[in-house]
Amino acid sequence: MSVSGTSRLRLSAAKGLVTALLVFTAPLLLPAAPFYQLRADKAGWGEASHADLSKVLNSACDAIARHLGDAEPLAEPIRIRHDRGGPISLFRRNLRGEIVVELSSRDLFWSQHAYQMAHEFCHILCAFREGGRENLWFEETLCELASLFALRSMAETWQTSPPYPNWRDYSVSLRDYAADLETKYALPEDHALDAFVAEHLDHLRANPTDRAKNGSIAVALLPLFEAEPATAWAAVRHLNAGRGKEGLPFDQHLGNWHDSAPESCRPFILKLKAALLGE
Repeated sequence: MSVSGTSRLRLSAAKGLVTALLVFTAPLLLPAAPFYQLRADKAGWGEASHADLSKVLNSACDAIARHLGDAEPLAEPIRIRHDRGGPISLFRRNLRGEIVVELSSRDLFWSQHAYQMAHEFCHILCAFREGGRENLWFEETLCELASLFALRSMAETWQTSPPYPNWRDYSVSLRDYAADLETKYALPEDHALDAFVAEHLDHLRANPTDRAKNGSIAVALLPLFEAEPATAWAAVRHLNAGRGKEGLPFDQHLGNWHDSAPESCRPFILKLKAALLGE
């Protein structure tokens, strides 16, 4: 073999070695972790199959989670089970370290499944925890809002991308379910939101799960969330941070939320505060 031929072989071998080194030393690109992990018990749902139920529950969560982009995923997986005493998210984790959510919905009532799941998913986003209950009414209100938000979003998404092609027509049921709730909870015509909150604040601090009043405030705030969904749901994740469970006066509770949230979320929180308190 000629000298020039030998040189070409050496050069080729060197290139191969460099390529191999690049392959082994280049950073390994892994798919992004999902924002949340959810699994439902297989039994207890009546006529609803586990596969179909899981599609609905994930669709309800996705309606909100898709606006959170590359946000840090939830640290704990979510376990869903049926219980007549639900819906509720339990403070105590199970032996697997999962957040346990109990839903009372059963059978083929997809809108009710979605409504309850979105409500509890919002509690999880809020980093719900034990503590003072004086401002729990506001968290409950945001969770009612989450249900409406998810139902309306699912109604739109399922028109073109339903979980199964033959479920496309269910988008109408989702839309109607949300519309019925909006009509039911709409503020009285002679009430501005800030006046309604001022009138019922003491009652709500003592009765945080007054669904009618939670719902009325949720309906009034819904357009703000739909206008800025990414910022809104990012802000919700910081609701209970800092002194969020210390039973502060409501205006201070909103101030703590504002101060605990990232700078990018603070203008949105101020908009909510202005709507709620008339400031």
